[in-house]
Amino acid sequence: MITKIQTKMDSTNRRGKRRQVSKDECLLDLKKDLPKIFKAFNRGVKKFNKVSSMFNPESKVRFDASVLNTAIVESLQVEFSNNWKWGKYKRFILRLNDYIFLVKKLNNNNMPMNIKTKHVNSISNQLSLPMFNSEVYQDDPILFFGYKTDRMGEIVSPQVVYIDENQVKWVVTENDVTSTETLFKPNTQNSSVKVSLKEQLVRRKASNE
Repeated sequence: MITKIQTKMDSTNRRGKRRQVSKDECLLDLKKDLPKIFKAFNRGVKKFNKVSSMFNPESKVRFDASVLNTAIVESLQVEFSNNWKWGKYKRFILRLNDYIFLVKKLNNNNMPMNIKTKHVNSISNQLSLPMFNSEVYQDDPILFFGYKTDRMGEIVSPQVVYIDENQVKWVVTENDVTSTETLFKPNTQNSSVKVSLKEQLVRRKASNE
């Protein structure tokens, strides 16, 4: 069940734009899917690290974001085999429970690292332009699933980012998802936190291999 709470004034102000959504609505609507997204990301990173380890570090020219994106996309395709499509401009689109996800590397301001085009600008402003050639109008809010790389080239900070008016409005991290899963299970909260930390350590270890 999708949470759609919107006043008449809000609806008027957002004419021509996609449905506005809050962080709390997202966590509620996608409480079953968000853990799977982060799980798929971890698998994709592990595969990328395995491929990357085949090359001599001294021979690598730079961090290859396209290879990492491919590994993450492939993992998401496996996890959500019936929920993805290729959209305009060969853009991978994951549609879950009336939300659209795009995968992108993020900069230090949590903004996607895109070349500024008219279509990119429409996405950053949640304009209701079609993401697919067959669409005329689309109301689903667009979310970015992104990640960053640190100075050592390690993959860090996986997160879901909601952008509107060309600004980051809110961010969902792996810890947010863990907290939501255990919200109604206070007796198991401590063990769940340990699992989250363990997963983060496993990803760091995989990055170093």
